Amino acid sequence: MVADVPGLIEGAHEGAGLGTQFLRHIERTRLLAHLVDVSNASGRPDPVKDVEVISGELASFGAHLEEKPVIMVASKIDALNKDKLAKLKRYCKKHKLELFEISAVTGAGIEALKWAMAKKVVEVRKEQAQPAEEPAEFF
Repeated sequence: MVADVPGLIEGAHEGAGLGTQFLRHIERTRLLAHLVDVSNASGRPDPVKDVEVISGELASFGAHLEEKPVIMVASKIDALNKDKLAKLKRYCKKHKLELFEISAVTGAGIEALKWAMAKKVVEVRKEQAQPAEEPAEFF
């Protein structure tokens, strides 16, 4: 199952916009694919700041959403701003996040992203299915 969760804005965890409704949907997911517009179309100058705002909203919601595995997706590469992509690449490298570059217009990168998401979901399911280690007993 894939859920598209648009419209998270700063203050979402406090109910701004449709934030808490969207955040509740995220609780049921196993993996987050964070799409980041790396074109000039959004009018937003700093993709890393946008990622950090959303990450902060996930953490502030209080349901451990910030602990979910994340795949970063640079979208709109057909209308790419090279500086934005470079900045996002540096962020992903620093935070050890996989980054996929896609274009809905040309289809570039879509298949690779779908396969990566499927693979990651399988990995997460396996991790979650393993029983937790029994704590050591202390006498």
